[in-house]
Amino acid sequence: MTRDAAVARAHAIRDLVSRGDTDRLWGDFDERMRAAVTDSVSYAAMGRSIHGRVGAIDSVLSEEVSESESLIVVRTRCRFERLAVPGVLTVGFDPAGRIGTFSIRPDAAEPREYPSPYLDYEARTRFELPFKGEWLVFWGGRTLGENYHAASRAQRFAYDLVMVRDGKTHPDTARALTSYYCYGQPILAPAPGVVVVAVDTLPDQPVGSRDTAHPGGNHVVIDHGNHEFSLLAHMQPHSLRVKVGTRVKRGQLLGLAGNSGNTSEPHLHVHLMNGPDMADADGLPLPFSNYVIDGAVIDLGELKRFQLVRPHRK
Repeated sequence: MTRDAAVARAHAIRDLVSRGDTDRLWGDFDERMRAAVTDSVSYAAMGRSIHGRVGAIDSVLSEEVSESESLIVVRTRCRFERLAVPGVLTVGFDPAGRIGTFSIRPDAAEPREYPSPYLDYEARTRFELPFKGEWLVFWGGRTLGENYHAASRAQRFAYDLVMVRDGKTHPDTARALTSYYCYGQPILAPAPGVVVVAVDTLPDQPVGSRDTAHPGGNHVVIDHGNHEFSLLAHMQPHSLRVKVGTRVKRGQLLGLAGNSGNTSEPHLHVHLMNGPDMADADGLPLPFSNYVIDGAVIDLGELKRFQLVRPHRK
């Protein structure tokens, strides 16, 4: 089994775990796993009991992949709806693709910022804000207090952005996706590059529902050279204007803001990393150029939580 196949299979299993539909995994267990859980009936009862205690997966915090001679192990740190602390879902696959380890355990450790080796990294690409108009930085910064993404390896320096009016992302009584002020807004390329990932077919999620099997939803990854890859996520289905291999210019339309993937409400998620796959990449600091905060033009800076930012057009 290849590393990519193991990660893809782990994502599918994560979706089964979230739904409490893990009975079918019995047929994929290796002999040691089957012996550990006795029989399929006992395993099914245990699965129902565990799901009753932890509930569905609310969000994915981080993912790590490790390899040995005998197993490829995918560890995913998640928030479960009935657990007071994050949980760690561990799935390991042997070379034949059979499941050699499978567990869900509470993570008793206090959340902490991922110890990135790239804290002092300076981006070689000049990035500009990937949208028009004024947006609010809902999550952004280097500490967990400012940015819950900071616990994740690939999303260590990620941003979530929304549009607000009178401090709200949508009218009080409205629940339709189209009532969210950022929904349908154009998402732009932050810098020149070549599209290396383009996902366009996943549905928007109703508010309150998440697609944990596809965290980024409809998204684009752009290779800017110098091992710098930007990811822009959660776009509307069938809204992408680019495909794999498209060479984009700064400010070129990529797609429209939506609510696909693992998302609580319509917003734009953007981060920079040193590889095209966030399951196996390190996050990089993502400074933007030529933008405005409170009337002041910022030549170059990282965004922080609760800043209202907009591009500066000379």
